[in-house]
Amino acid sequence: MGCIVSIVRSAAALILGIVVFVGFLFLLLVGNFSDKLLNADFYKDTIAGQDSYNRIYDQVLVDDELKDKTDELLGNIQVVSHDEVVGLLRQILPPDYLQSQVEGSIERTVDFLNEETEELEAFIELGPPLENVKPVLFAYIDGQIDELELEDAGVPDCSTQAIGDLSGRYVDRFNQLADGEVPQSVPSLQSLSETSAETTRLLRESREGLRAPFVAGDTLEVLKVAARPLATPLMDDAIDEIRLELDEGDRLDLIHQLTEWDDGLTEEEVRSELADVRTWVNRSKDFGTITSLAMIIVGSVIMGLIHFPSLSGALRWPGITLLLTGVFYYVVGRVLESELPDRLTTVVEQGTDQVSGIPPSVTDLGTDLLVSFGSQLASGYAGPSITIIVVGAVLFGGSFLASFVKPFIPFAR
Repeated sequence: MGCIVSIVRSAAALILGIVVFVGFLFLLLVGNFSDKLLNADFYKDTIAGQDSYNRIYDQVLVDDELKDKTDELLGNIQVVSHDEVVGLLRQILPPDYLQSQVEGSIERTVDFLNEETEELEAFIELGPPLENVKPVLFAYIDGQIDELELEDAGVPDCSTQAIGDLSGRYVDRFNQLADGEVPQSVPSLQSLSETSAETTRLLRESREGLRAPFVAGDTLEVLKVAARPLATPLMDDAIDEIRLELDEGDRLDLIHQLTEWDDGLTEEEVRSELADVRTWVNRSKDFGTITSLAMIIVGSVIMGLIHFPSLSGALRWPGITLLLTGVFYYVVGRVLESELPDRLTTVVEQGTDQVSGIPPSVTDLGTDLLVSFGSQLASGYAGPSITIIVVGAVLFGGSFLASFVKPFIPFAR
């Protein structure tokens, strides 16, 4: 009879040990999920920690494979150097503004997942940056004009031929401005061939503004005044092109953009799937924590009871179970922390190799973010594992001191 009881007790202890082991796994997963994936600061700190907002300007937007898109954003105004491209983009869409918009979308998304809002609004407001385009680019053009070399026209000559020659050279510069190019030099007015119909119209509309600096002989100011009507159409076209992808409030709707990138998705389908995810997330969060704790606590208590009235056994076996469970997950967590970054990097690189059209700078930034997210999720195992190791060690150690308290506990032996 005693042999059968020992076998039953051992089998029950094994089953309960598995219950505790799985329960602790659920607790780790749910805890990480709630503390990190449902915490806006987790995303904001990770993105900022990778210097993502500066890298967008310094690496992504100046990538050769994105040059055409960058030129469109700058109204096809020809910019001389990489540093100037970055500087102009930073003025039009400052990193701090971009960060505030991204973090705002993150907060609204997390609020939606936590059921604090009913509808997800994920967007980036581009109205202020679009308002910055013309002032920033005209300031850049003015700066370039200030550095122009003035061509010496030689001895002043008021002949029809000389004036015609000077006119032709100015027309060439005006046509360059109309094409978005700042000329390298300009004829001096101190000493006007035919223009394109559009350039002529634009200059005619600006003739009042051009007259004063022309009469005063202010060569560079003439070019600056002319640059406004001549380069404005390029900028307007660029702004209009961007606005085609925005809603009426000049907001870039990220959910709508997702459906634009994937023809197989509709906005209704995306929102329906997000609502299902939110429901599943909150059910898992509430039910998962309670269930996990119940599995650990109840499993440990029952394991102790099946060894009662042996007080040492009632303490020792739950202690060993908790101790081994904690050690296992602690080691797993450390292994994940060391191995996961390399594994994730390999997976991302293999995945991007199969998808054409992704610029290397985008891949690099995406890889760094994914690795950082994954590493932080893996790091959440250590703390809870150490806690359960300590509890297990206390119970296990207490089993050897049971003889001192047996006299005070009825039926214990």
